Amino acid sequence: MNIACGIEYDGTSYRGFQRQPESHGATVQGTLEAAIARICGEPAVVTGAGRTDAGVHASGQVVHFRIQSHLTPTVWVRALNAVLPNTVAVRWAKEVPDRFHARFSALSRSYRYTIWNDSAPTALHALYSYHYGRPLDVELMQEACSLLVGRKDFGAFGHSPDDSNPKRPGPHSCVRTMLEARCLREGSRRLVYCDFTADAFLTGQVRRMVGTLLLVGQKRLCLEEFATIVQRAEKTHPGSAAPPHGLCLVRVEYPEKFGVTNDDEDI
Repeated sequence: MNIACGIEYDGTSYRGFQRQPESHGATVQGTLEAAIARICGEPAVVTGAGRTDAGVHASGQVVHFRIQSHLTPTVWVRALNAVLPNTVAVRWAKEVPDRFHARFSALSRSYRYTIWNDSAPTALHALYSYHYGRPLDVELMQEACSLLVGRKDFGAFGHSPDDSNPKRPGPHSCVRTMLEARCLREGSRRLVYCDFTADAFLTGQVRRMVGTLLLVGQKRLCLEEFATIVQRAEKTHPGSAAPPHGLCLVRVEYPEKFGVTNDDEDI
Protein backbone atom coordinates (compact mmCIF):
# COMPACT_ATOMS: atom_id res chain seq x y z
CA MET A 1 0.00 0.00 0.00
CA ASN A 2 1.09 3.56 -0.68
CA ILE A 3 -0.21 5.85 2.07
CA ALA A 4 -0.18 9.66 1.98
CA CYS A 5 -0.68 11.67 5.15
CA GLY A 6 -1.16 15.31 6.05
CA ILE A 7 1.20 16.20 8.90
CA GLU A 8 1.33 19.05 11.38
CA TYR A 9 4.33 19.55 13.66
CA ASP A 10 5.98 21.94 16.04
CA GLY A 11 9.57 22.01 14.84
CA THR A 12 11.03 23.64 17.95
CA SER A 13 12.73 20.53 19.30
CA TYR A 14 13.51 18.83 15.97
CA ARG A 15 16.66 18.96 13.87
CA GLY A 16 14.50 19.43 10.79
CA PHE A 17 12.37 17.04 8.79
CA GLN A 18 15.05 14.87 7.20
CA ARG A 19 16.49 11.91 9.09
CA GLN A 20 20.01 12.42 10.50
CA PRO A 21 22.41 10.34 12.60
CA GLU A 22 20.95 9.84 16.08
CA SER A 23 23.74 11.86 17.66
CA HIS A 24 22.44 14.95 15.82
CA GLY A 25 19.04 14.85 17.54
CA ALA A 26 15.45 13.92 16.70
CA THR A 27 13.91 14.59 13.28
CA VAL A 28 10.31 14.53 12.10
CA GLN A 29 11.03 11.84 9.50
CA GLY A 30 12.75 9.61 12.04
CA THR A 31 9.94 10.10 14.56
CA LEU A 32 7.29 9.11 11.98
CA GLU A 33 9.25 6.06 10.83
CA ALA A 34 9.66 4.86 14.42
CA ALA A 35 5.90 5.26 14.98
CA ILE A 36 5.04 3.25 11.84
CA ALA A 37 7.41 0.44 12.84
CA ARG A 38 5.87 0.36 16.32
CA ILE A 39 2.36 0.01 14.86
CA CYS A 40 2.89 -2.68 12.24
CA GLY A 41 6.30 -4.17 13.03
CA GLU A 42 7.85 -3.43 9.65
CA PRO A 43 10.19 -0.65 8.53
CA ALA A 44 9.03 2.09 6.19
CA VAL A 45 10.75 5.09 4.63
CA VAL A 46 8.75 8.30 5.03
CA THR A 47 9.18 10.90 2.27
CA GLY A 48 8.06 14.51 2.76
CA ALA A 49 6.97 17.15 0.28
CA GLY A 50 9.28 19.70 1.93
CA ARG A 51 12.49 19.04 3.85
CA THR A 52 12.07 21.74 6.46
CA ASP A 53 15.11 22.95 8.41
CA ALA A 54 15.73 22.67 12.14
CA GLY A 55 13.21 24.70 14.13
CA VAL A 56 10.80 25.19 11.21
CA HIS A 57 7.14 24.22 11.71
CA ALA A 58 4.45 22.75 9.44
CA SER A 59 0.68 22.86 9.39
CA GLY A 60 0.34 21.39 5.88
CA GLN A 61 3.24 18.99 5.29
CA VAL A 62 2.45 15.94 3.14
CA VAL A 63 4.30 12.64 3.44
CA HIS A 64 3.97 9.22 1.87
CA PHE A 65 5.22 5.74 2.76
CA ARG A 66 4.88 2.27 1.27
CA ILE A 67 3.91 -0.55 3.60
CA GLN A 68 2.77 -4.19 3.40
CA SER A 69 0.25 -3.73 6.21
CA HIS A 70 -3.36 -3.30 5.03
CA LEU A 71 -4.60 -0.96 7.76
CA THR A 72 -7.22 1.48 6.52
CA PRO A 73 -6.41 5.21 6.33
CA THR A 74 -8.77 5.87 9.25
CA VAL A 75 -6.91 3.34 11.39
CA TRP A 76 -3.55 4.83 10.37
CA VAL A 77 -4.63 8.27 11.59
CA ARG A 78 -5.85 6.91 14.91
CA ALA A 79 -2.88 4.58 15.45
CA LEU A 80 -0.19 7.09 14.52
CA ASN A 81 -1.64 9.82 16.71
CA ALA A 82 -1.79 7.35 19.60
CA VAL A 83 1.97 6.70 19.53
CA LEU A 84 3.42 9.97 18.18
CA PRO A 85 4.61 12.69 20.60
CA ASN A 86 2.28 15.67 20.96
CA THR A 87 4.64 17.74 18.79
CA VAL A 88 3.59 15.77 15.67
CA ALA A 89 0.00 15.19 14.55
CA VAL A 90 -1.43 13.29 11.58
CA ARG A 91 -4.40 15.28 10.26
CA TRP A 92 -5.51 12.85 7.54
CA ALA A 93 -4.41 9.73 5.66
CA LYS A 94 -5.31 8.38 2.22
CA GLU A 95 -4.35 5.40 0.08
CA VAL A 96 -2.81 6.76 -3.13
CA PRO A 97 -1.55 5.21 -6.40
CA ASP A 98 1.98 3.78 -6.44
CA ARG A 99 3.03 6.57 -8.80
CA PHE A 100 2.25 9.23 -6.15
CA HIS A 101 5.33 10.77 -4.56
CA ALA A 102 4.97 13.40 -1.85
CA ARG A 103 7.93 15.43 -3.15
CA PHE A 104 8.08 14.84 -6.90
CA SER A 105 4.31 14.82 -7.56
CA ALA A 106 3.80 18.22 -5.88
CA LEU A 107 2.82 21.18 -8.05
CA SER A 108 3.65 23.82 -5.46
CA ARG A 109 4.52 24.48 -1.82
CA SER A 110 3.40 27.43 0.29
CA TYR A 111 5.24 28.87 3.28
CA ARG A 112 4.26 31.57 5.75
CA TYR A 113 6.79 33.54 7.79
CA THR A 114 5.27 35.30 10.81
CA ILE A 115 6.78 38.43 12.36
CA TRP A 116 5.69 39.93 15.70
CA ASN A 117 6.28 43.60 14.93
CA ASP A 118 5.97 45.43 18.23
CA SER A 119 8.36 47.07 20.69
CA ALA A 120 7.28 44.59 23.39
CA PRO A 121 7.72 40.82 22.90
CA THR A 122 4.91 38.27 22.95
CA ALA A 123 4.66 35.17 25.13
CA LEU A 124 1.80 33.37 23.34
CA HIS A 125 3.29 33.76 19.84
CA ALA A 126 6.96 33.48 20.85
CA LEU A 127 7.56 29.95 19.52
CA TYR A 128 5.96 30.64 16.15
CA SER A 129 6.89 34.22 15.27
CA TYR A 130 10.03 36.32 15.05
CA HIS A 131 9.95 39.31 17.40
CA TYR A 132 11.09 42.34 15.42
CA GLY A 133 10.85 45.51 17.49
CA ARG A 134 11.68 48.16 14.87
CA PRO A 135 8.98 49.84 12.73
CA LEU A 136 8.44 48.24 9.32
CA ASP A 137 7.05 49.71 6.11
CA VAL A 138 5.09 46.62 5.07
CA GLU A 139 3.73 48.32 1.95
CA LEU A 140 7.31 48.78 0.75
CA MET A 141 8.03 45.13 1.54
CA GLN A 142 4.98 44.19 -0.54
CA GLU A 143 6.35 46.20 -3.47
CA ALA A 144 9.62 44.30 -3.17
CA CYS A 145 7.72 41.01 -3.16
CA SER A 146 6.41 41.76 -6.66
CA LEU A 147 10.03 41.56 -7.86
CA LEU A 148 10.21 37.93 -6.70
CA VAL A 149 7.30 36.63 -8.77
CA GLY A 150 8.08 34.63 -11.90
CA ARG A 151 10.67 32.12 -13.04
CA LYS A 152 14.05 33.26 -11.79
CA ASP A 153 17.43 32.21 -10.49
CA PHE A 154 17.03 32.53 -6.69
CA GLY A 155 20.67 31.77 -5.96
CA ALA A 156 20.92 34.99 -3.95
CA PHE A 157 18.73 33.43 -1.27
CA GLY A 158 19.67 29.75 -0.99
CA HIS A 159 21.16 26.65 -2.55
CA SER A 160 19.80 23.50 -4.14
CA PRO A 161 18.79 20.78 -1.64
CA ASP A 162 20.59 18.32 -3.94
CA ASP A 163 23.95 20.01 -3.30
CA SER A 164 24.44 17.76 -0.26
CA ASN A 165 23.23 14.59 -2.04
CA PRO A 166 26.15 12.47 -3.32
CA LYS A 167 23.72 10.53 -5.54
CA ARG A 168 22.93 13.74 -7.46
CA PRO A 169 26.26 15.27 -8.50
CA GLY A 170 26.14 18.97 -9.39
CA PRO A 171 26.03 21.60 -10.52
CA HIS A 172 22.40 22.08 -9.55
CA SER A 173 20.08 24.78 -10.80
CA CYS A 174 18.76 27.49 -8.49
CA VAL A 175 15.99 28.41 -10.94
CA ARG A 176 12.49 28.19 -9.46
CA THR A 177 9.06 29.62 -10.31
CA MET A 178 7.59 31.93 -7.65
CA LEU A 179 3.82 31.86 -8.08
CA GLU A 180 2.94 34.24 -5.26
CA ALA A 181 4.85 36.50 -2.86
CA ARG A 182 3.21 38.94 -0.46
CA CYS A 183 3.69 40.76 2.85
CA LEU A 184 0.73 42.05 4.86
CA ARG A 185 -0.36 43.15 8.32
CA GLU A 186 -3.30 41.46 9.97
CA GLY A 187 -5.25 41.30 13.21
CA SER A 188 -3.87 43.56 15.92
CA ARG A 189 -1.47 45.15 13.40
CA ARG A 190 1.39 43.62 15.37
CA LEU A 191 1.48 40.52 13.19
CA VAL A 192 3.15 40.71 9.79
CA TYR A 193 2.82 37.74 7.44
CA CYS A 194 5.19 37.00 4.57
CA ASP A 195 3.62 34.39 2.28
CA PHE A 196 5.34 32.59 -0.59
CA THR A 197 4.16 29.94 -3.05
CA ALA A 198 6.51 28.35 -5.59
CA ASP A 199 6.92 25.15 -7.55
CA ALA A 200 9.85 24.37 -5.24
CA PHE A 201 12.20 26.20 -2.89
CA LEU A 202 15.93 26.26 -2.35
CA THR A 203 17.36 25.34 1.04
CA GLY A 204 17.16 28.43 3.25
CA GLN A 205 15.43 30.47 0.54
CA VAL A 206 12.38 31.72 2.41
CA ARG A 207 14.29 32.72 5.54
CA ARG A 208 16.87 34.71 3.60
CA MET A 209 14.22 36.36 1.42
CA VAL A 210 12.46 37.48 4.62
CA GLY A 211 15.72 38.71 6.12
CA THR A 212 16.35 40.81 3.02
CA LEU A 213 12.76 42.08 2.90
CA LEU A 214 13.18 43.25 6.51
CA LEU A 215 15.98 45.55 5.32
CA VAL A 216 13.57 46.97 2.75
CA GLY A 217 10.94 47.44 5.46
CA GLN A 218 13.46 49.39 7.55
CA LYS A 219 14.39 51.46 4.46
CA ARG A 220 17.98 50.29 4.77
CA LEU A 221 17.66 48.76 1.30
CA CYS A 222 15.82 50.50 -1.53
CA LEU A 223 13.67 48.72 -4.13
CA GLU A 224 16.30 49.23 -6.83
CA GLU A 225 18.94 47.57 -4.63
CA PHE A 226 16.59 44.69 -3.86
CA ALA A 227 15.90 44.24 -7.59
CA THR A 228 19.64 44.11 -8.26
CA ILE A 229 20.11 41.40 -5.60
CA VAL A 230 17.39 39.29 -7.25
CA GLN A 231 18.73 39.89 -10.76
CA ARG A 232 22.39 39.12 -9.99
CA ALA A 233 21.54 35.98 -7.98
CA GLU A 234 24.71 36.37 -5.92
CA LYS A 235 24.82 35.30 -2.28
CA THR A 236 27.05 38.20 -1.19
CA HIS A 237 24.50 40.81 -0.13
CA PRO A 238 23.47 42.32 3.23
CA GLY A 239 20.33 40.22 3.76
CA SER A 240 20.77 37.50 6.39
CA ALA A 241 18.48 34.57 7.16
CA ALA A 242 15.57 35.25 9.52
CA PRO A 243 15.34 32.83 12.48
CA PRO A 244 13.69 29.46 11.74
CA HIS A 245 10.92 29.56 14.35
CA GLY A 246 8.87 32.11 12.39
CA LEU A 247 8.57 29.81 9.37
CA CYS A 248 5.79 27.31 8.67
CA LEU A 249 5.04 25.04 5.69
CA VAL A 250 1.31 25.63 5.27
CA ARG A 251 0.23 24.00 2.02
CA VAL A 252 1.25 21.55 -0.69
CA GLU A 253 -0.76 21.21 -3.90
CA TYR A 254 -0.99 18.16 -6.18
CA PRO A 255 -2.65 17.28 -9.51
CA GLU A 256 -6.34 16.45 -9.11
CA LYS A 257 -5.79 12.88 -10.37
CA PHE A 258 -4.23 11.93 -7.02
CA GLY A 259 -7.19 13.15 -4.99
CA VAL A 260 -4.88 14.68 -2.40
CA THR A 261 -6.05 18.03 -1.05
CA ASN A 262 -4.02 19.51 1.75
CA ASP A 263 -4.11 23.11 2.88
CA ASP A 264 -4.39 25.29 5.95
CA GLU A 265 -7.79 26.99 5.92
CA ASP A 266 -6.40 30.01 7.78
CA ILE A 267 -4.14 31.03 4.88
